[in-house]
Amino acid sequence: MSDIFIHNTTYLSCLARYNTERRPVIRQYFDSRLRKNRINTQETSIDEVRAFAAQKKPAVEEDDFGFDEIFQEILLTLPEDINPQDYQGYLLFRYSHLEQSLEEKGEFAVYDLLSFEALLRDRILEETGLILSDLHLSEDKEEYVDFSSIEEPSDQFRQKWCERITLDAQQILNEFVEGTLPDDPTFDPELIEERIGIGQSILEFLSSPAEGDAEMDFFSNPLFQASEAGSEVIVPFPEVLLTTAQYRIEEYIGQFEDIQEIENQEKGDVVEGLAQDLLERIPSRNFVREFQYIHDPHPGEADGVLFFDNSYWAVEVKSHPIFRKIPGQTELIKDRYAEKVTQAIGQTRRAEDYLDSLDDEFGLIYNLTGNKNPDSMDSGGIIILDGFIPTLFSGNERADRELGVGQIHQQISEDERLVVITLYDLYQLLQEDEIEQFNEFLLWRTGYGEKFPIWGYNEREYWAFYFDNYLDDDEWEEGLETAVDKEIITFYISERFNDKHHLQNLVD
Repeated sequence: MSDIFIHNTTYLSCLARYNTERRPVIRQYFDSRLRKNRINTQETSIDEVRAFAAQKKPAVEEDDFGFDEIFQEILLTLPEDINPQDYQGYLLFRYSHLEQSLEEKGEFAVYDLLSFEALLRDRILEETGLILSDLHLSEDKEEYVDFSSIEEPSDQFRQKWCERITLDAQQILNEFVEGTLPDDPTFDPELIEERIGIGQSILEFLSSPAEGDAEMDFFSNPLFQASEAGSEVIVPFPEVLLTTAQYRIEEYIGQFEDIQEIENQEKGDVVEGLAQDLLERIPSRNFVREFQYIHDPHPGEADGVLFFDNSYWAVEVKSHPIFRKIPGQTELIKDRYAEKVTQAIGQTRRAEDYLDSLDDEFGLIYNLTGNKNPDSMDSGGIIILDGFIPTLFSGNERADRELGVGQIHQQISEDERLVVITLYDLYQLLQEDEIEQFNEFLLWRTGYGEKFPIWGYNEREYWAFYFDNYLDDDEWEEGLETAVDKEIITFYISERFNDKHHLQNLVD
């Protein structure tokens, strides 16, 4: 790997760690240089990074959301918006059906890949020796919204951070083997060699080669070999480990035709089953899996129906991996997203129409809910998508059209209730203390027609806004009604799901 590459990679890593508020835009700069194979050509300067960042504006100030721009921004912000341990648990939950086949094939397991990434992440980010006072923090709101406000760290800071992100490959392998060997002292000694081989395979899979003209992508290869011998590796953005692992898992299983075939055959049932398992854990009147349209001239079923005292929600699960091949093919993602959501809307609506049409002579809704007056109940659709992707459907028609997924609104009426959520977000929300109020959240989230006045990166942000700001606050209730009347959209990033300690210098 050239000296210029190593300089630029470590320099941008230090810049991002020091300017914690600018980490997403610096990652975006690094990614753009990497994809264009310009990271090897000349040394990067602070002026170039500032000029790149100056072109960016906070999404709240954008008149035109611009799908490619906002999608890239979201993808490069998301890695720090989730709990890596929770996400690791979710991925084990999601891909457990492939582990035996990978083992029989002699390939490393998804579990091993996640363990390796966790080891690297923890090794770098735990006890870094850097405290908040060592970082550059915005002094006021004007500086905070100026994306070009990026400062260079001291030589001492750079030296300390570069030492953290430059790792001895053999030492990492030794730690991986030691950490994943069974506690049983009678295990077969040959298992050590087997674990070393697995660790080497994972290290190679995660690493971009030292030389070559192939297009590089730090989502696919978050490690970079610092020498041809591969004795050292650089991890410039350790925060993307684990939190973006689903991209790499999909890429990994795609290398094996037979494993990919198993995933293609089973993912529908797997994702649907996982979603149903999660929905069953929501406190409700009833959740019915694979809801059959009985006494209907056109037999069919919904993936599920969630019943509360005063509402019911038809559920449709889509397992198509919309996130595959991103962030490189954003137009494809947009089209896939709109296509799958539109398909699901037709399916959730059919279930709603069926339930609405019942005169309940069979006592179905009463038996499921205890509500003697089903006509008074609200109804809606919940669409669950597989994968770690942003919430592209806000429920605000103007914002969604500007983002490029407005065609979804052509399929829904103004008063139709619809929530689109990822399997991961559902998994995460179930761990929140307010899960017993899920029904109230759904009714609020879908209660503004097509003028929902809040825009967030994911459904967790809407959850945080509702419970941390809106609930039991008359001013917020009145404020949102005013926002709807004036067609104002508020961009929201929560404190609940995001570390905002770096904003300590900002005043209200």
